[in-house]
Amino acid sequence: MAETPWITPAAAIAESFPDGLKELGPRVQVNLRGDVTDSTFVNAVKTATGLDLPDAPNKVAAGKECKALWLSPDEWLLVGEGEAASLVQSLEEALSGQYVAINDVSANRTIFEISGPYCHQVLMKSSEVDFHPRAFAPGNCVQTLIAKSQAIVEQVGREMFHIYVRNSFSRYAGAWLAEALVEYSETS
Repeated sequence: MAETPWITPAAAIAESFPDGLKELGPRVQVNLRGDVTDSTFVNAVKTATGLDLPDAPNKVAAGKECKALWLSPDEWLLVGEGEAASLVQSLEEALSGQYVAINDVSANRTIFEISGPYCHQVLMKSSEVDFHPRAFAPGNCVQTLIAKSQAIVEQVGREMFHIYVRNSFSRYAGAWLAEALVEYSETS
């Protein structure tokens, strides 16, 4: 059977995005829950993914194949390339018999990338979080609202962020970010 390509609601407007904003292609996204104070859990996750899970709030740990975004004291979003089924299977095998939750949520969110000299201002206009470089840096992530849409924001570079938004809100959030980026670009 032929596989249908993934088309998000934001795809309808993505061609009109200004420089500095784009919708990324699909990524593997696996939600993982477990006890980070349990060395058996931590070691099993490292065996399956190569990652040391971040145990500090709002931090990201990166590995060769995927990264882990801290969502709560017992929850992470693992993001990577490849096949979700492969990552889920590796985690299930490594964590067999432990009290954990492993869920493929790859189709749940689209990911926007916003970059350039105005990305901090656009995010501060769009959210209550202080995204100023003195308060938020590469390797940080946070769950927040972006223009009233639930989102996870990850800073991946000095002037680059990934914004994870539920697919059903992706067109709205994409249009909001595009308009804000144009507004700041025109005022400079």
